[in-house]
Amino acid sequence: MQCHFWQRRLLLLSPIALLAAPARAHHGWGSYEADRPVTLNGTIKAVRFGNPHVSIDLDSSGKTWECTLAPPFRMNNRGADEAFVKVAAAATLYGYPSRANPSEMRAEWIEIGGKRVQLR
Repeated sequence: MQCHFWQRRLLLLSPIALLAAPARAHHGWGSYEADRPVTLNGTIKAVRFGNPHVSIDLDSSGKTWECTLAPPFRMNNRGADEAFVKVAAAATLYGYPSRANPSEMRAEWIEIGGKRVQLR
């Protein structure tokens, strides 16, 4: 009888654990150097338009940067949809470099074709 009690409890708590998994996977913004902003000019080499954030690979001065943008819903709401953020587009990004990965940054804004979009 004791075994059934714990089995039922585990069965009831399992969905809660599954719902919390995406939140655990999300990173905090504290891993970026807000006191050392960078501006990158380059060409978009790859685009990943999905949750939790859109990200691009930007070739800037011979170095490839992985740039974290805003969530897809925010990008779409601000006019930076998949037609705007596309491979081969020339782009300027302003944001903060990662403390852990010297080729990663979190973008505050992106500019393509003279149109600047605030991401935060």
